[in-house]
Amino acid sequence: MSVKADIEDGEEIDIALRATGIDEWEHDAIARKIHLEDVDGAAVDLTVFHNNDVADFEWQVGEWYLLENVVGNEFRGEMQLNPGYDLTVTLLDDPPAAAENDESPGSEPSEEPVEQSGERGSSGAAAVTSDASNHEEFVRGSEVDGSSRPTADGGGELLHQQPLSDGNYLLQFELGSLPELPVHEYELRATGSGGIDPDDFTNGIEGFTAKAANYYQSRIQSPVTTANASRRRIYATEKLHDTISIHGYTVKPVHQGETTLEARSYMDDGPLQEFVKQDVKRAVAGRFEVSGIDSIIEPTPQRTANSGLFEAYRKYKCRIRVDADGTVICGVNVAYHLESTFSAAEWVRRGHDIAEVTVEHDTDLYDSARTATVKEIIDMDYDDVLDGPGVPMSEYHEKYVEQEVIDSMRAGDPIIADLQYGSGEDSIFPQLLEYCKVIPTFDQLGRVDDAFLDVIHNESRMKPEERFNVVTSFVDLLGPTPYFGFDPVPQPTNVGYREHQIRNRPNLRFGDGQTGFYGAGGLERKGYDVYKPPEPFDIIALYPEEEKDPAHRYVLTLLNKLADYGANPTAFDEETYELGSEFHYSQHAQKASDYDAALIVVPDADEAAAADYDDPYPEFKRRLGQLGVPSQMISVDNLGNDNYRGNICSSLIGKAGGVPWRINDVPGGVDAFVGLDVTYDHATKQHLGAAANVIMADGTILASEAVTKQAGETFDEDDVANVIKHVLEIFAEEEGRPPRHVVIHRDGKFYLDVESLINRLDKARDLIQRFDLVEIRKSGNPRIAEYDESKSRFDIADKGVAFHVHNGDHSYLTTTGGKEGSPGTPRPLQIVKRHGSTDLDTLTEQTYWLSEAHVGSLSRSTRLPITTYYADKCADFAMKGYLTKGSVIRGVPYI
Repeated sequence: MSVKADIEDGEEIDIALRATGIDEWEHDAIARKIHLEDVDGAAVDLTVFHNNDVADFEWQVGEWYLLENVVGNEFRGEMQLNPGYDLTVTLLDDPPAAAENDESPGSEPSEEPVEQSGERGSSGAAAVTSDASNHEEFVRGSEVDGSSRPTADGGGELLHQQPLSDGNYLLQFELGSLPELPVHEYELRATGSGGIDPDDFTNGIEGFTAKAANYYQSRIQSPVTTANASRRRIYATEKLHDTISIHGYTVKPVHQGETTLEARSYMDDGPLQEFVKQDVKRAVAGRFEVSGIDSIIEPTPQRTANSGLFEAYRKYKCRIRVDADGTVICGVNVAYHLESTFSAAEWVRRGHDIAEVTVEHDTDLYDSARTATVKEIIDMDYDDVLDGPGVPMSEYHEKYVEQEVIDSMRAGDPIIADLQYGSGEDSIFPQLLEYCKVIPTFDQLGRVDDAFLDVIHNESRMKPEERFNVVTSFVDLLGPTPYFGFDPVPQPTNVGYREHQIRNRPNLRFGDGQTGFYGAGGLERKGYDVYKPPEPFDIIALYPEEEKDPAHRYVLTLLNKLADYGANPTAFDEETYELGSEFHYSQHAQKASDYDAALIVVPDADEAAAADYDDPYPEFKRRLGQLGVPSQMISVDNLGNDNYRGNICSSLIGKAGGVPWRINDVPGGVDAFVGLDVTYDHATKQHLGAAANVIMADGTILASEAVTKQAGETFDEDDVANVIKHVLEIFAEEEGRPPRHVVIHRDGKFYLDVESLINRLDKARDLIQRFDLVEIRKSGNPRIAEYDESKSRFDIADKGVAFHVHNGDHSYLTTTGGKEGSPGTPRPLQIVKRHGSTDLDTLTEQTYWLSEAHVGSLSRSTRLPITTYYADKCADFAMKGYLTKGSVIRGVPYI
C-alpha cells in the first residue's frame, strides 16, 4: 500500500487517500485544494485546476479514494500531488485494509456531500440533497453499472490499422470529394392571388422557403436546400414534380433551369455543405437517433445509473466543411446525451418543482418528438375542450397516442401543464406530463442521483486516445453515404489545413526588463519585481469581528508577499465589521472610498447561505464597485492557505492599477486590442449587454466599459460602436494620439451587420487608420492531439499548436495543453478573421500571447485571450451590479 513517503517529485503513483477537507479557490486556474491523508495519517494536498478532468468531481470529506496516475510535486520542501494526464479517481466502498483499524474518533465520514457554490467562482454542479419529507423519494444511485458499453463497432480499433506518423492531428476526417455539383433551381409559387403572407411563418418568407425545402427533401429522399430564401428559390439534386401543402398554402415548384455549384465559389459553399449534411444524416438514420447533424445519438446507453432512473448515451456532433478544391471534411465531437426513464408527472409526484424544467415527449408513448419548457401546472381535465382545435384534449391526442394509453389517462387524474414549445407566447400549449420525460440537465440530475452525476462528469472528459478511438469508430459507420457515396477513411486528417507552432519562450516581462515563462516563474522562483507597482497603493482590510485574529495574521503575510514582489503598499489600515445586515456592510464599504484597494474577509458561501445574517460578499462587491474601489475577497476557509497568497497579491496589484507582468513581444505592429463581449438572447433575439476594453499591444489593460439592458431596451450596432468609441478615446488621452492599428476581438460571433460596422469604422480612418475584426469562438471546434508513433497512441498536444485553413479565414489554436493539460482533451479556440489585412499566423500568435497575459493567476494561463476573457468578466460584474454601468473603468477590478 503506497503512502506519502513513496511520492516522488514529477513521478506518477497510485495511492489510496482519505479526503479530510476541501478549500475552494476563487481564481481562474485553481479550482480547489483537496486535503487528504494516507493510511498512516500523513497529510498530503491535491491541487485541482479548472482544466483538470476531476475539476467537477464531488469530493466527500471522510471518504477514501483511489488516485491512479497522480503526480508528485515538491513545493517548498513539502510533497504534494498534482493531477497527471491519466489521473482517475475512484470512490472506495471500504477503507483500505491498512487503514481499517486506524480510524480516529475525530474523522467520521460526512453524512452530506460537500456542496459547492457557483456564486464565488467555484466550478462544477452542486449535489443538492433534498430535505426529509413525508413523500416517497427517488432511489438515489449509490453505484453505477460499471460495464462500459462499446461504441457501435466495438471500440475504435480501426484507428491504428493504418500507421500514423508522429505529429499533431485535428479530430476530423476526409469524407470524399465534391468539387462541383449540377442542381436544379426552382421558384416556389403558392396558389391563389394573394400570394404568401409572411406573418404565417416564423422568419417570414425565408422561413417558408426553408420549410418547403425540408418538405421536399423528406419526400423525395434526395438533397434539397434553399438557394435564395428571400426570393423563394431552392436547389434540388433531382427534379421536383409534386405540389405540397404548407400551412394551408398549395405550393408548386416552378423550374428555373439547371446550374452547377462549385466548391471554389464562396456563394456556393453553403448549399454544398447543406447537401453533404443531409447525406450524412441519411447515412446514420435507422442506426442512430438523429434529430440533426449535430445530434446523432447511439441507440443503446453507454452508462446506466444503478437506480435505473437515468441513462447516458454517446452523442456525436458533426461539422461539415467543403474545401475550395472540393475536399469534404467532417469534424466530429463526442459528448453524452442524458435521458431519464421516468415521466415528468412522476417528477412532480415526488415533490420536485417542475416550473422552467426542460422536458421532451416520450416517444415510447407519443408519436411526435418535441422539446419544451414547463411553464406551470394548470387546472384542466383531460376531456376539456382545447382552444383552437375545438375538440377535447383526449380526442386531439388520438393522432399521437395509442387509444389504450388515452383510455388509461382518462380513467386516472393526469397532471397537465402549460408547455412552451418556442419563443413566442403563441407557442404555449397544454400537455399531459405523463407523455413527457424530464431532460436531465446536470443540475436536475444532481437533485436525485449525484453518484451518477459524478460518473458522467468524469467520463465526459475523454483523454485523447479514447476520444480519437471512439470518433474513428463512428466515422467508419458513415460510409458509403446513400446519395454521394462518400466512404471516409477512418483516420484523422489535417487535409485542408497548415500546421503552425508558436514557440513557447520567456515572453512575459517583469521589473528591470527581466523575462520569464509565467507569473510564478518570475515573481516566485526568480524573485523578480512586478513590472509596475500601483501608484499610490493605499490598502484597507476589513474582517468579521469574530475572525479578527486569524484574518490579521493572514493579511500580514500578504503584505510581506507584496513587499517581496516590489509592490509595497503606500499605506495600510484595517477595521472589523459585524456579521448582520447588508445596510451595515454598505456603511463599512463607504469607509474604503479613500483607498486604492480593499481586502475583505468574508464567510464561506455555504455558511453564509445557511446563517441568519446577510451574506456580506455581494454587498461589499456592489458598494465598493460603485465607489470605484477594487476589492479582493478572501474566504474565511482560506485563511492560512499559503498557496493562495501569490494569486491574491497578483490580482490585487492588477486591480489597483499596477502591472504584475506584461507581454514582452507581440507580433503585428498593433497599437491596441479591443475586446468586445455582447450578450445575446437567441430566444428573444435581443442583446442583453455589452462590454469592451482597450488592451495595449503589450497586454496591459488600459480601460473597460460595460452597459446592460434596461427595461424595454435592446442593443444594436450603435451600442457596440459607442463602447468602441469611448475606449478608443481613452487610448488617445493616454498616448496623445489616436491608435494607428487596432485589432478588435469579439467573444463568439458578430451577430450584428458586420459590413455596416466596417463602413462606419472606415469613415473614421483619421482616427483608426487600420483595423481587423476577429471572432474568438469557444465551442464546437475539432480537438487537437499529438500522436506518438512509438507508443501508438494519442496524447495531449502542447500549447501553441495551430492549424490554419487553406483558402479560408479561420484557424484552430490550443491555448492550453502540455504541462497545463488535463486528463481530458483540451478544447481549441477558433480564430475567425472577418475583416482586415493582418494574416492568420499573426492573428493567431496575438491571441495566444494574450491568453498568457492574465494577471490573476501566477501558475496557469487562461484558455481565452484577455481581450474577450476580461470583457466577459466585466459584463458579468456589470450585470451583477458590481460595477457602475456606462462608466469608464480603469484597471481590472473584475478579475
